Amino acid sequence: MTATAQPARVSALPTIDTPLSSKQWFILGVLCFTILLISLDQTVLNVALPTLVKDLHPSNSGLEWIVDSYTLIQAVLALLSGRLGDRFGHRRMFVVGSATFGVGSLGCALVHSTWPLVAMRVLTGFGAIALMPATLAIIVATFEGHHRVRAIGIWAGIGGVGGAAGPLVGGLLLKHFWWGSVFLINVPIAAIAIVGGLVAIEETRDRNPAKIDVAGVVLSALGLSALTAAVIFAPTDGWGSRTVVGLIAAALILLTGFYRWDSHQDEPLIDFTLFRKAGFSSGIAAVTAMFFAMFGVSFLLSQYVQFVRGASVFGVGIRFLPLAAGSLIGSNISARLMHRFGVRPVLLSGMSLVVAGLACLTALEVNSGYLLNGIAFACVGTGMGLAIAPASNAVVSVLPEDKVGVGSGLRTMLQWLGGAFGVAIVGSIATAHYRGKVNSAFTGPLRGVPAGQRSTVSEQIGRASLAAQHLPKDLAAKVTSVTDHAFVGGMHLSSLVGLTVTVLAVIGVAIFMPRDIDIDEEEAKLASTG
Repeated sequence: MTATAQPARVSALPTIDTPLSSKQWFILGVLCFTILLISLDQTVLNVALPTLVKDLHPSNSGLEWIVDSYTLIQAVLALLSGRLGDRFGHRRMFVVGSATFGVGSLGCALVHSTWPLVAMRVLTGFGAIALMPATLAIIVATFEGHHRVRAIGIWAGIGGVGGAAGPLVGGLLLKHFWWGSVFLINVPIAAIAIVGGLVAIEETRDRNPAKIDVAGVVLSALGLSALTAAVIFAPTDGWGSRTVVGLIAAALILLTGFYRWDSHQDEPLIDFTLFRKAGFSSGIAAVTAMFFAMFGVSFLLSQYVQFVRGASVFGVGIRFLPLAAGSLIGSNISARLMHRFGVRPVLLSGMSLVVAGLACLTALEVNSGYLLNGIAFACVGTGMGLAIAPASNAVVSVLPEDKVGVGSGLRTMLQWLGGAFGVAIVGSIATAHYRGKVNSAFTGPLRGVPAGQRSTVSEQIGRASLAAQHLPKDLAAKVTSVTDHAFVGGMHLSSLVGLTVTVLAVIGVAIFMPRDIDIDEEEAKLASTG
């Protein structure tokens, strides 16, 4: 969560002994509706991916962009959004963000092809990243003392409920309606948030806001987008193609330019000196690695469950529940465990659970039952829930007070970047493996596949399953067998990559994380909102 400077209060606030007013409860309800909106959108799309493949027929790179465009835009704007709220007002950012999120969601529901959907996902990401820091800033301005801790706990808990409910809600909607319904449900919630924001929330802003570095934002956004594009297009065009080489070169030039520019600013977007602190660096590495693994593997598993295992859209949602429910449970007990055992043991325990879950995923086969899938998801979800709060606390606890906002914003940025690159890198590795295996089979068991359909079969497993429906029965069975095994092989390879990244992060935390990081119970609860 992007942290911002505490805004100036525009109205008298109750003391900690004063009961909450009906207006404060109403404001909290509006904010909780909003976080529900965003957390639902983060998990509901995983369930819809196989249906999108069937209805929109995107290429694999197109499918990766549908997922990555939303997370990437949040990553590159995470540091900017809090500063915009400080300068222009958090209520204004809340209302504008809600409206943008609603319009983007409506656009997602109404488009009929891949790249317009990607554009609408970018717009939705703009809305989400405007909303997230604004909601927390409004809570800080509206509540004090133990009421603030309680409000943040409720707000974070509702976010966890939304994440847990997303797969089930998505499965129910897709069972009865078209894929656009998973986006359309956001529109009425966004409307409620807009009305509530205009009616009840008072404006707050920082009296001395930080300068907005437009050049730094543009350089970092273009550089990271070019690097993501290179990774996504590499399996299709080849690492040596002009497109990929050109994108990598552009990314290096832009990101180098950003580093040189930002390093000479009085108020940089990224304070690179923070990485010299062991607690900060190890906490950042933990969060980034876990989101890299979870986002990447989830991207593949939704397709595995439906296309390889043959589950219905509702079945996909059911199979994702252990992931979201585990995250909800882990995040709720993390604060108490930190209070009792400290930050480092809880963080290492959570990351170890993520490693165990990823190891289970490497054992999935074409005919694996639901049990192994469920155990893997439960381990990953619970581990993520346990680890995020101590990792976030490790980041902010080693920083001086005037650096906490910058450090928290940087943690949010790298968390989203980890997710975006997880989808891009893991998806690209799986795609390259899948295409190599399927293309080699065209000279063997799949030599009977008509030339006009070979590119469709080798593009991705979703399109291969649709193509198989129009082939003779014996040939269709061969196509299904070859593509299923090719996809699972790619998923194994990708899971090993995610596992390796996470194990390296665990080793780094074990070696470099300070042992004396400790917090009281209220700080632990606040950290759990990261």
